[in-house]
Amino acid sequence: MGEPIPSPRAWPIIGNVLDLDAEFPMTSLSNLAQRYGEIFKLTLGGHERVFICQRDLFNELMDEKRFENAVTGALVHIRDVVHDGLFTALPGEHNWGVAHRALMPAFGPLPVHGMFDEMYDIATQLVLKWDRYGPQHDIKVTDDFTRLTLDSIALCAMGTRFNSFYTEEMHPFVNAMVGVLIGAGERARRPPVPSYFYRAADQKFQDNVDLLLKVSTDLVKQRRENPTDKNDLLNAMLHNKDPKTGEHLSEESIAYNMITFLIAGHETTSGLLSFVFYELLKNPEAYRKAQEEVDQVLGDNTITVQHISKLEYLNAILRETLRLHPPAPAFTVHAKQDEILGGKYHVTKDTALVCFLMAIHKDHAVYGEDAEAFRPERMLDEPFGKLPPNAWKPFGNGSRACIGRPFAWQEALLSLAMLLQVFDFTMTDPSYQLVIQSTLTIKPHGFFMRAKPRYPDIASRLRGQPASTPKTEKTSTPTKGDSNSNLPVLSVFYGSNTGTCEAMANSLASSASSHGFQAKIDILDKATNALAKEGPVVIITSSYEGEPPDNAAQFVSWLKSLQGESAKGVKYAVFGCGNRDWRHTYHKIPTLVDSTLAERGAERMVARGAADANDAGFLDEYDKWKDEELWPAIAKAFQIQATKNEATPSSGLDVQVSADSRASFLRQDLKTAMVLETRLLTPPGGPEKRHMEIQLPSGMPYRAGDYLAVLPFNPRRNVRRALARFNLAYDAMITISPESHTTLPQGRSLPVFDVFSALVELAQPATSKQLKQVAETIPESELKEGLERHATDDFKSEVLGRNKSLLDILEEYPSATFTLGQFLEALPPMRIRQYSISSSPLEDPSKCTITYSVIDAPIRGGNPDKDRFLGVCSNYLRSREVGDRINVAVRPSHAGFHLPLDDNTPVLMVCAGTGLAPFRAFVQERALQIKSGRKLAPALLFYGCGAPDRDAIYLSEIAEWQAQGAVEVRHAFSRASEQSFGCRHVQDRIWHDREDAKALFAKNAQVYMCGASVVGIEITKVMTDMYMGVKKVSREDAESWVTQLKGVRYWADVFA
Repeated sequence: MGEPIPSPRAWPIIGNVLDLDAEFPMTSLSNLAQRYGEIFKLTLGGHERVFICQRDLFNELMDEKRFENAVTGALVHIRDVVHDGLFTALPGEHNWGVAHRALMPAFGPLPVHGMFDEMYDIATQLVLKWDRYGPQHDIKVTDDFTRLTLDSIALCAMGTRFNSFYTEEMHPFVNAMVGVLIGAGERARRPPVPSYFYRAADQKFQDNVDLLLKVSTDLVKQRRENPTDKNDLLNAMLHNKDPKTGEHLSEESIAYNMITFLIAGHETTSGLLSFVFYELLKNPEAYRKAQEEVDQVLGDNTITVQHISKLEYLNAILRETLRLHPPAPAFTVHAKQDEILGGKYHVTKDTALVCFLMAIHKDHAVYGEDAEAFRPERMLDEPFGKLPPNAWKPFGNGSRACIGRPFAWQEALLSLAMLLQVFDFTMTDPSYQLVIQSTLTIKPHGFFMRAKPRYPDIASRLRGQPASTPKTEKTSTPTKGDSNSNLPVLSVFYGSNTGTCEAMANSLASSASSHGFQAKIDILDKATNALAKEGPVVIITSSYEGEPPDNAAQFVSWLKSLQGESAKGVKYAVFGCGNRDWRHTYHKIPTLVDSTLAERGAERMVARGAADANDAGFLDEYDKWKDEELWPAIAKAFQIQATKNEATPSSGLDVQVSADSRASFLRQDLKTAMVLETRLLTPPGGPEKRHMEIQLPSGMPYRAGDYLAVLPFNPRRNVRRALARFNLAYDAMITISPESHTTLPQGRSLPVFDVFSALVELAQPATSKQLKQVAETIPESELKEGLERHATDDFKSEVLGRNKSLLDILEEYPSATFTLGQFLEALPPMRIRQYSISSSPLEDPSKCTITYSVIDAPIRGGNPDKDRFLGVCSNYLRSREVGDRINVAVRPSHAGFHLPLDDNTPVLMVCAGTGLAPFRAFVQERALQIKSGRKLAPALLFYGCGAPDRDAIYLSEIAEWQAQGAVEVRHAFSRASEQSFGCRHVQDRIWHDREDAKALFAKNAQVYMCGASVVGIEITKVMTDMYMGVKKVSREDAESWVTQLKGVRYWADVFA
């Protein structure tokens, strides 16, 4: 009988329908593949389907002597539309053979080459549209690529123009096609209940079918009434004979295949191009290489068919994109007789075997541990030719493979090359994370980008006229607030994931006019090939685990590619924001930007500024650099006299207070989630560690090891204090002038309570500059002098050491006339906080959990009952109740901070306190995989905490998972070391159990650490000591060895 095929529990009548997200089924199937491995089974629509997820089993299924194409699931209902068309015919159907043999010549190399000019015609319409809309237009990528590919197949294959680029609405064929594809999928998932429950849906489905048939028959009718000798697909359907039987296609077969080609001929290619641009914009190095190849091959010339074969890297990009995101993500076969798959799984000849390409194409046994990464180099001709059989199969198999592949490939290469030649692209939202929407095909959901022309006159270029030199955008329109256009422009670019560097950029811009400049602010990616040489350029950026922020990745990639003195003439300054806990990547990106610009001939106006975000005074460091070093350097470099003394306090934002109707403000990059559970993990009376389960918004996938970003609200206590300090009513409204430099909403009425609660950081430690500005507004000389001392000599002890905020200072000095506008201008915007997700999506991809410590401690030297420091986000989360809504977003962790893809790779985890969070997710995932029948290598978890009865969290869960073989736990109790072999800290326990750790490491274990920086330092030391003991080398050599492990076999997640 063989081994049973693993499967989640199927329920009576509905089967496994609840295991699939109806809106995003591909995400659900990918999670099931990750859970079960090479094969699993589902019952859907009353029928069993076996999903094949690894190349070895898939390779067997591609043997056409043993297996043949099957029409199952949604295709059964598509067949109701196109019957025995090329895509949905049953094996052996006569009309399929006639059509296939008659139409094959229409897709030969010469006919497809002959379609190039018409493909170029339609691609030109796309280029002109994007040029006309301008560089700030948000392009809905999937819609415009659907217009491109639909119009291309209509013109090239059928000689008609749909003119989709000349209307705002999509062509009716597209809407009807989407309706049919969605309807077919819904029908396939229906439980076996009477059809009258679905009368409305069935009528809508039929209406869409009728429209598709009308479009196709109208095209045939027009051609018969207006015959042409054009060598296209429609004429082939009307006139070609089957070379085997001598038959023409029947009228019905022509109609069915017209619909087939109109759907298949555009839907998959539009998905491919959409995914291509997503991957290029997420991988700027690949983007740069692609554009370099286009410039090298095409130069200033109009693309021709002769160029296509020379685009080797673009060819690899298409292959790699199809590997990761096959637009047709699965196809189905069945055995010609009962079979044993892989020598162990018995399947009958009636079993639907779904070849799930989204998993097969990521088989680590073929593509390695980076199988999920976008790396076009692996798809260049030589390595591509060495892939094992059937490792890459996006076009189907054998005689039933896609007949239109040459057409689609030429169209995709032509379009990609044209677009890269004439535009520079950026994502509208650099933090966008891929969400896959699916019908029968897949596309990225909610993906927008912007296109900036590289040349001044694209229309002339497309007509084949001489091209102008690529344009370098000097500056964009100066930002609001700088109405004097005669002033020179200060260009401020920021790279920021959390908003801190953006706030710094706005702070700099707000003081530009007082120094004789008008400011222009933009994300750092907009500086790509656009560094101004007429005025000063200031770059403020952070690093993210040694990588650039999302909105700076393209700029960094471009900067690395510069040669010689290509930045000569640029006068620049760089300020970096980082976190010293990431010792090996601290300020990596600011340092790289600063040094590379200097190496490429740019003039450094001032030494690079640096701040540690883990230091409460990091904003103070920025203010000092800006006021004491940057502005004097700019004044010297450009010989401009400041018009106002910077020491004079700013008048602040222009704010009007009213009591009008309320308005709300929505943070654009987050979505609303719901709290499902919240509970205390530790006994009452001590420091709190808490657990929260969250219902994620639809279409927000995650992986074990990822983060959940949360946008908090300030504690109500602090909001009330701010209202009282400025004598504001609870429901007072404010309007900030549009001329202000700020990230706050401008020109609209806002409830001041919402501003204080949701939009600004009230608890951020004050800076010395802020103290000086407040002091200027204090009428009493003695009080003024005292605060000025706090701003200088006593700043670290009296302000930073006691976490005093600007609000604290203003409460201490009630006579200060510091205005509401000054207060709002001084405060940084509310930033997101990131928490390691502590659950696996294999348990339920629609939910996640987080584990956090609540920060609620007395301020040093203050009243312990009154003066307390409250962590903004942890206290916000603590106050949430079941059913409450919170704003969240999933943020991916470093590529390596995920479980190994290879089941044979051991796992060694080290953590302390709530650093357990990601490892709870890891162990939960391993437990689910083991429960599903997978055999995993050992996992060892070293976990440090205070005492087993006080703060050892998730003990019962982890004990259960340990009993299942998912993990072995070694504790270190700092306040109960007698219960952990005398080991007080986690590094002590590693040393105590070093033989076990070394044995696991010798088997190629991946090592993960999560905890505070001090934990990371101690783990590095113990690993160094262990290596010294084994290899008998010096400490220096051992430390070098540990450093080389990081980012290869050792992955750390360090938090403050």
